[in-house]
Amino acid sequence: MKRLVIVGASFRCYTMFVENLLDNFPNIAEIVGVYDVNKVRCEVFKKRVGDGLTIYDDFDKMLDTEKPDAVIVTTIDKFHHEYIIRALNKGYDVFSEKPITTNYENCLAIREAEKKSGKKVTVTFNCRTIPVFEQIKKILKTNKLGKIYSINYEYFLNRWHGGDYFKRWHRLMENSGGMLVHKSTHHFDIINWLLEDTPEKVSALGNQIFYNNKDKSFAKRCSECPNSANCESYKSQTAEMDIELYFKAETQDGYVRDRCCYLADSDIYDNMSVSVMYNKGTLLTYSLNLFSARGAGYHLSITGENGTLLLDVNIPEEVPSNENFIKVYLKNGITETYAVPKKDGRHGGGDTVLIGKLFGVDTTDELDQCADSFAGVTSAMIGICANESIKTGKMIDIGERLNKLK
Repeated sequence: MKRLVIVGASFRCYTMFVENLLDNFPNIAEIVGVYDVNKVRCEVFKKRVGDGLTIYDDFDKMLDTEKPDAVIVTTIDKFHHEYIIRALNKGYDVFSEKPITTNYENCLAIREAEKKSGKKVTVTFNCRTIPVFEQIKKILKTNKLGKIYSINYEYFLNRWHGGDYFKRWHRLMENSGGMLVHKSTHHFDIINWLLEDTPEKVSALGNQIFYNNKDKSFAKRCSECPNSANCESYKSQTAEMDIELYFKAETQDGYVRDRCCYLADSDIYDNMSVSVMYNKGTLLTYSLNLFSARGAGYHLSITGENGTLLLDVNIPEEVPSNENFIKVYLKNGITETYAVPKKDGRHGGGDTVLIGKLFGVDTTDELDQCADSFAGVTSAMIGICANESIKTGKMIDIGERLNKLK
């Protein structure tokens, strides 16, 4: 039985680690300690986990007392590097939520601390364990498409999901690195993983074009808004865990979970376009917008010398199905269709599968689905360099920086 401690009693930590370990893998690991600046959130975790969980008011004291097998880092993004490095320096392995960190200097510091400590950082990229991406990985491994020339990846969120990032701590670049770091790190990692290649150059454009309409702001927060019936981004926070972890915890640290997404203080982009050239010559064209009027989803096309692979995922679906469908169009005129059954659970069932792999229920990792720290910094660096490109108007040589991170 592995002993785990948590820094950052967040909703993401609760759904990814606490729920999965307690409900699906009760015999492989136990959560014995939690540290967060907000004690109310810690109490929510203790209520769910039980008396075996101790709440700490000092991170180092928690490590020294519990001597865990590993540390789970699920704080606000800008603090990831701090706790990763402190845990490594004390001799502990780390499981970090994405992104591993938000700037190049922190990437360097994490990699250096990992090398010196001899311990391991694993980044929880759950997209690698979503069934449809597993199937795409298997198709590419057959070399059916031949050399990959280009990838087009379009990702879009609807206005309550996209707008929700502007209601939380994510709305500030200093906290999250913006969506090209916080959100897109998943998407960049998937492409890196599918290609088994590293990026060389990055250029990007971005702006805040939808959530900059300050005339739509009628109140400082959704729960006080008189215009909720007419707001596409309004979301009533009635879920029990939102109330317990955030609304009842406001008096502890002043963090407001449901700020109006149109308030003037946000500085992240809601509309982004990124171009990436990979070492082997593949070109990635990627876009992310947070204000789709129809719904959420993504379109992915992978074109190689022998054919093209297409995947479309739309939420809500026009024709609901228990499967996702991958189409492969080969140059000999043959079309192949792969029907991939969907799994229950968060992120297409990817969370639960990944927890099993991380903690040893499934000891095989033939598809390399447990991402190491270099995978973490590589995906983060694409977003970091994309932000730099937007700011400077220049193409960024990411390959040179990644060489220093190896």
